[in-house]
Amino acid sequence: MKVKMDLHTHIWESTGCVPPSVDVVEQVISQIEAMGIDGIGITDHHNKEYGFAFKEIADAHFPGRAIIIPGWEINVRPPSSPFDEYHMGELFLPGGKVFRSYNHPGYYTPNIIMDVEIQAIEIANPGHNWHIRKAQVEDIAREHGLLLLSVSDAHTLDKVGTSYTEVDLDDIYSRAVPA
Repeated sequence: MKVKMDLHTHIWESTGCVPPSVDVVEQVISQIEAMGIDGIGITDHHNKEYGFAFKEIADAHFPGRAIIIPGWEINVRPPSSPFDEYHMGELFLPGGKVFRSYNHPGYYTPNIIMDVEIQAIEIANPGHNWHIRKAQVEDIAREHGLLLLSVSDAHTLDKVGTSYTEVDLDDIYSRAVPA
């Protein structure tokens, strides 16, 4: 089943850098619903605990209202090319699986290094579209069988859901690899 997902959001920053609470989760879910999307991936910088705590509250207090996938965004410095650092999103799925995305390709370097098992790459990211070379990204996606993602990369609550990908969740789960 296809769903509308914003798979790159920074909810901790978007909500004032406060711990997740019922009120915070309700604000975010209200934004998700207002934007007409089905859910989000929470990819705060180097902080996967926030996404898990957020999901736990969402599942307990707002079951079925939004799909919440915990994750994080990390820096990768490829051993094969240590000056070509990039950001990677990791979404943590049931069964110890992880779904990885190459975030805002071309931001630190024009080179796109594919030496980590990645399942998706961003083609549209409103804050980073100025450096994403779409033709290059499409070629890499085709060559490596990657999903193309449109994301908000939201750092404020009003940006959550402003860009999203229509995706089959089964496709995400089937592409995921052991963590």
